[in-house]
Amino acid sequence: MQQTQPQSTLATPGRTTGIPRPEQISNWVLVSGLQAFILIALTPALLNRWGALGWAAFALGALMAFFCYGWYTGKAGAYPVLAIFYVFSFVSLLGAVLAFLSAQPLLTALIFLALAYLTAAAFARKERGASIFLAIVLVIGFVVLFASASEGARDRLNLMLLFFGFYVLTSGAATFIFSVRFSDLRRADVLAFYGFSSEPAILTAVETAQARLTAFLSGSYGLITGLLRPIGRGSAATGRAWRGGLAALPRPALRGTQVALLVVGLLIFPMAVRQLEMATNLSLLITMNVGLLFVVLALGLNIVVGFAGLLDLGYAAFFAIGAYTMGVFTWPNLGLEWSFWVVIWLSALVAGIFGIVIGAPTLRLRGDYLAIVTLAFGEIVPRAIRELWDIKLKIPFTDIYLIGSKLKGFNLTNGPQGMNPVGRPELFGVEIGVDPIHLGSLTISPPMQWYFLILLVGGLVLFAALRLERSRLGRAWMAIREDETAADAMGVDPIRTKLLAFALGASFSGFAGSIYAAMIQAIFPELFSFLVSIFLLILVIVSGMGNIWGVLVGGLMISLFDRVVLAQIVPQFVPGGDVLQKWRWVMYAAGLIAVMVLRPEGLFPSAARRAELHTSDDEWGDDFAELDAETAAVVGGSPAADKGGNW
Repeated sequence: MQQTQPQSTLATPGRTTGIPRPEQISNWVLVSGLQAFILIALTPALLNRWGALGWAAFALGALMAFFCYGWYTGKAGAYPVLAIFYVFSFVSLLGAVLAFLSAQPLLTALIFLALAYLTAAAFARKERGASIFLAIVLVIGFVVLFASASEGARDRLNLMLLFFGFYVLTSGAATFIFSVRFSDLRRADVLAFYGFSSEPAILTAVETAQARLTAFLSGSYGLITGLLRPIGRGSAATGRAWRGGLAALPRPALRGTQVALLVVGLLIFPMAVRQLEMATNLSLLITMNVGLLFVVLALGLNIVVGFAGLLDLGYAAFFAIGAYTMGVFTWPNLGLEWSFWVVIWLSALVAGIFGIVIGAPTLRLRGDYLAIVTLAFGEIVPRAIRELWDIKLKIPFTDIYLIGSKLKGFNLTNGPQGMNPVGRPELFGVEIGVDPIHLGSLTISPPMQWYFLILLVGGLVLFAALRLERSRLGRAWMAIREDETAADAMGVDPIRTKLLAFALGASFSGFAGSIYAAMIQAIFPELFSFLVSIFLLILVIVSGMGNIWGVLVGGLMISLFDRVVLAQIVPQFVPGGDVLQKWRWVMYAAGLIAVMVLRPEGLFPSAARRAELHTSDDEWGDDFAELDAETAAVVGGSPAADKGGNW
């Protein structure tokens, strides 16, 4: 029996043949439009730096945008243009290779290109572990080469990066976001839509060249690894012996070994970053410390949003409360100057109290209404901090002032001028974050000192979050998140549970705010704007709501990308890279839309969240079929007889 292919019901404007437009075309048009937008957006920076290349990027972007219309409407001349862009991508890759060869000594360039070849070949053979490792080594090696290059060599390396960027854009790398491949367009219905009876020769030639190149990479990579495999057999056998020995250890000993290795890695990490700073003249560790604090904030917000399912758009308010609590109790102008180690706990307590204050009026609110109330709270707190520098309170109908005087009010927060300085922590008589600490031949710089302090507090927050997730309270939060009415009917107290979620999430924010104030030594109301709450919400949603380890890993990736890559590396090493910093919120918004459409559970979701969002109707049907079979086995009947039998 001949099967018929389902036809698309989309209408095709401007055509009289009546052939429906394939669904893949719409995805390809979306990808091509995104690439065209990026090329046009890069034009001003390229004009300032490279002149004619800026006009080339603009012309290429405009051409892609123009042909997007042709691809969408099915113009016959649009389909071969795809191959032209692929040819341009290979030309760009060749230009990148030539620019790199001219910027480095021949031996160094050949070694680096050999490493790049092995990386591409590993990707072609789909060896995931080797390809990721080689790609990381390749990026680190390029950073070192760039840092050690002369000024003229850096210009040529910048040109190499520019050509490689053209290659990435025109080769269709953005199509991976939408799972659209070039081969998807080589279907009979696509050819008919564009008016071709057979595949155009140029497209066949391009795909043949790509297939031969992939086969060459795969075969030669297998030859090289085959020659090297006898050399590595000893290390492979040693690795198997190590794994076998670790598997034979008791579980407590194995867990202790893993923790010890993790601690050693975290202790060595700032030393490696320091060497990279010296090689690249970047300030990495300071910005990384701020990124780690934002991860601590994201772990706190994950309790409110991820565990309890309460949408909080004003979380930056608790961040500000923790920071200003540290400022009030340690600012010299107020004369208190308490110890940092006391105030950090007080900051968490005050932030937790305000969490209860904001949580109490919102107990009966859900969804959008709760988000609006928390948004209002997030706007009230910075405004109140800005105005609490001229406080006057007197008894009505008298001239008796309880706070302040007639001429001058009490200055609590120093208003828009901010609080500076803020008290630093002291340990064994040494003030942290001021001077380097010498331990024999080891020198611990001030950024390293803050790194270890943030690491300690972050470890405590992580431990508390893990314990809360597995506790009875954590299960109550998740029950409220799934169905508050059902949780209430099962004996969960929604009032107490929600208040504890707000209080504990706010207390974690208070910890981070107090350290942030002491580290930067100057706090202002503008540091805790609404955009901070949005950024933290993006961290939690994109990383994976409700998954502590997912929020930890995803928060680190996004925070370091924002604070290190976009803020420092790109502006210094990429011509016109400051344009990306200006468009950072556009990038985050586009990424958030892509994640919500393609992976709504986040990048690193929990198993329960993934199963909840990707359970299809067929799977439910299978479950019910199994249940019918089990019921029939118990009562002695059959599902078919039960559904269609006689009564």
